[in-house]
Amino acid sequence: MAVIDHIRTEKQRGFNTDFLKDAAGYETWDEVKIGETYDSEQTFEVKLEDILSYSQGVLDPNPIFNDPNHPDFQPHPLFCVPIAFWCIGKGHGSWIRSPGAINPGQKIELLEPFRVGDVITIKQEAYDRWVKRGRHYVTYKLSYYDQRGTLKAIWWGTLIIPPNRQEMLKYARTIETVKGGQGDQVNL
Repeated sequence: MAVIDHIRTEKQRGFNTDFLKDAAGYETWDEVKIGETYDSEQTFEVKLEDILSYSQGVLDPNPIFNDPNHPDFQPHPLFCVPIAFWCIGKGHGSWIRSPGAINPGQKIELLEPFRVGDVITIKQEAYDRWVKRGRHYVTYKLSYYDQRGTLKAIWWGTLIIPPNRQEMLKYARTIETVKGGQGDQVNL
C-alpha cells in the first residue's frame, strides 16, 4: 500500500509528507538555543475525522478511541504526535522532520483529553541538547493548550539528529539518491 492509500482527512490531504523537500531550512542541532520558547506556526482544530483516522492508523481496537458514542470517547494517547507535526512548521522545532533522525524514546503527559472542537496551540521550549556516544540529542518541551488556555498535554520530544546543516544535507542527498529522484524535488 502507498502512503496515498492512508490519506483520509482534510488535514492529511493538506500535509506535505515529503520531509526532504524543505530539509535545507530545518533547524539543526547546533542552532537550538536552550531555554528559548516559541509559539507554533499553526493551530490544530480537533475534528472527529482526525481522531478516528489516527485511531485506525494505530490499530488500537479499544472502543474508547474508536466509538464516538462511547461515554468516555477520546483520542488515542499518542494523538499529540500528529498535532505537533501539523503545528510545527519550517522554523523552530522543524528538526522534528530531520532526515536521518532516530527516535530514542519519548515522554508524554496527558493532563486532559483532547476533544472535538478544541483548537490547539503549542508552546515550544528548547529544553535540552547533548552528545552521547558521538550522537547528537535534542529535546523540545511541547505544551499543548486549547482555545481556553487549558494545558492539555506536555510532550518532551527527543530525537537524535545530525549535528549541523552540512551533515543533515549530506544525509538528505543520500536518501534522494537512493529514492532515484522519485517524488518531489529536494530543495538542497
